[in-house]
Amino acid sequence: MYYIMCYDIKVLHETALKRARRKNDMELMSIIEKELEAYNKAGFHHVSGFSFPKIPVYANDNPNFPTIQHWGLIPFWAKDEKTAQSIKMKTLNARAESLFEKPSFRNAIKNKRCLIFVDGFYEHHHFKGKTYPYFIQSVENKPLCLAGIWDEWINTESGEIYRGFSIVTTKANELMRIIHNNPKLQEARMPLQLILEDEERWLADDFDNDLLREIEYHKTSIAIKAHPVRRLRGKEALGNIAEAAEPFNFPELKDIA
Repeated sequence: MYYIMCYDIKVLHETALKRARRKNDMELMSIIEKELEAYNKAGFHHVSGFSFPKIPVYANDNPNFPTIQHWGLIPFWAKDEKTAQSIKMKTLNARAESLFEKPSFRNAIKNKRCLIFVDGFYEHHHFKGKTYPYFIQSVENKPLCLAGIWDEWINTESGEIYRGFSIVTTKANELMRIIHNNPKLQEARMPLQLILEDEERWLADDFDNDLLREIEYHKTSIAIKAHPVRRLRGKEALGNIAEAAEPFNFPELKDIA
């Protein structure tokens, strides 16, 4: 089991269109909306990364047009399908501190970066031997822009082209250190959220480790809030419906902020 974080997100199509709408190009918007509707009309109120869902992202090779990619990166060099499937189980997240070192990520961070717009993400809090899911979002209820990396893998057996991404994670801020307190982890983590000015810098051609560290520093500028929600796993889980992200009261949690 890989104890990282950010295995569950909420992303609706209106959120995915946020960046494209800034150009105010009605013809472009019509094309994008038709493409999104063709595969999933509503988006996801709750989706687990372990289902490797297809999600709209803005990749640096076409930065203003969202393309559909699988959550779960497969590096271009994976030699066969067995290797590829094994790797993508481990690449839902990518630690910012080691992006330029890890074989699965070092080509992607240099050449293939992307933006993922989400309504929020889910994380589990540990309290007295039990886990409780929380939904984390912007204090203004606006979309969050997450930093991502992507890659393209060609299945030599079928000829199929697979494009997949990883969500970049960083050290947790004060709120996330309280929520993401998994005792099996050495430290709390959170997705790397980008301020508006850093979106273009994340996609820029002249990207290096120094710029990554500078962008990481800006994460403290983004105000987020959190509330507990119903179970995300097991028979009590609500699935992909709006109520999955709504506040839910666990009486035993009254002792934590």
